[in-house]
This record gives sequence, C-alpha cells and structure tokens, in this order.
Amino acid sequence: MTDINVNQSENTNNNVEESPESIKNNNAGILTEEIKGELPQEAQQIFAAAFKAAQSDGMSEEGARQVAWNSVKNQYEKGSDGKWHAKGEVTAQHYKAVTSGGN
Repeated sequence: MTDINVNQSENTNNNVEESPESIKNNNAGILTEEIKGELPQEAQQIFAAAFKAAQSDGMSEEGARQVAWNSVKNQYEKGSDGKWHAKGEVTAQHYKAVTSGGN
C-alpha cells in the first residue's frame, strides 16, 4: 500500500500579492462599467472586497452592493466636481473641550 500525500496539490504560496491585472479579472463580474468609470482604482478595490465579503456571508446581491457602497463612502466622498476623492484627515476640526466662563 502506498501513501498518497494529499497536500501536494495544494497551493502553498498564500502570501503572493495579486497583480493589478488579476485583480481586475477577479472583479470583472462585480464592477459595472458605471462603477469603473466613477470610482478611482483604490475605491473599486474597496467596493469589490466588501461586495465579496458580504456575499460570502450569505447576503443577496442587492444587499452586498449596499454594503460595498457604504464601505466606499466610509473612505471616499463625492466632491463638488462630481468625482470621488479619498477622505483626508479633517484638519479644520478641533477636539477641544468646550469651556464656559464663570467663577
């Protein structure tokens, strides 16, 4: 009787980063032409990752799209120019305690 090593066929290189081209191919069914034209590349990746995660949790396609848009909106906002821009750290806000005058 011979021993068969079942693990030989498994891919052991789990730490390989995907190329931009393979990411595009993997997201082909998720990203509509409208989303591709509207969102920057990084926002598209956020959208696709959130969509895939929501669907893997058993969400419907419509629900997964809502989750994906919410994920994008957490990090991007639509500017007055109609384009999506990464939200930067808001430097105009100050987190100082409000003090009142008095005794």
